[in-house]
Amino acid sequence: MPADKSKPFALADTLHDLALIRASDVDLSGLIPDRTTSITEEPGVLKSVELSHEFVAETRAALRAYNSGDMQRKNVEIRKAQAQLEELLRGLSP
Repeated sequence: MPADKSKPFALADTLHDLALIRASDVDLSGLIPDRTTSITEEPGVLKSVELSHEFVAETRAALRAYNSGDMQRKNVEIRKAQAQLEELLRGLSP
C-alpha cells in the first residue's frame, strides 16, 4: 500500500476537491440549515435552555459553597444552637 493512500485525507486530493468546489460556484452555506432561526422560532426550546443555564448556575454555587467548608461550619453552629435550645427546654420543664 503506498504511503499517500494510508492517510485518510491526502493533501493533494483534498486541495483538488476544494478547487473543484470553488470552481463550481456552489454556495455551501446554503446546504446547512440555519440553526439560529430554528432555535429562536421555538419558545419551548428557549425556555428549556434558560432553565438549563439556571440549573447549572445553582449547581455551581452549591458546589462552591460545599467545597469551601461553609456548609460544615454552619452545620456545627446549628448543632450547637440546637443543643443549647434543648438544654433550655429541659430547664423550663417541670
